[in-house]
Amino acid sequence: MTSEPSLAAAGRPTIWVDADSFPSKARDLILELASRKELKVVYVANHDIAFSRTSPLFQMRICPRTPGAADDCIADNCQTRDIVATRDIPLAARLIERGVEVINDRGIRYDKRTVEKRLKERDLSLQMEALGLHTGHSRESYGGRELDAFGKCLNSLLASMGL
Repeated sequence: MTSEPSLAAAGRPTIWVDADSFPSKARDLILELASRKELKVVYVANHDIAFSRTSPLFQMRICPRTPGAADDCIADNCQTRDIVATRDIPLAARLIERGVEVINDRGIRYDKRTVEKRLKERDLSLQMEALGLHTGHSRESYGGRELDAFGKCLNSLLASMGL
């Protein structure tokens, strides 16, 4: 007797992905792990993003093209036991306050301390840019090292949840 995937996922965390800017390699890794562990995955973005795997547990939520719509969708729908994968620091801060598990694409599992530090760094960078000062940081590339750190972080988080 085989169980329905939806029944296997009942009571288990959903992995929410702030998919607009999340690297495709990291999204693929999430789907691989979710397939093995029969976890629901929800991509949230303002346009359709194709899944590299198919499963009745995977869904795409397309939000309006208004500022913060995808963030609000995730924040309004995720539960305390869920996992959110995002690069968005303000979204991470909102979710940490509610006890949601949040990780980024570089293998950082946010807690109150790390998210506060990242918010301060982000605010400083924005202030410097507004003054016309270059901080010396360009968008960093995403490669094997970053993907490996992300995979270890996600696996560790899932293990800590008994999955």
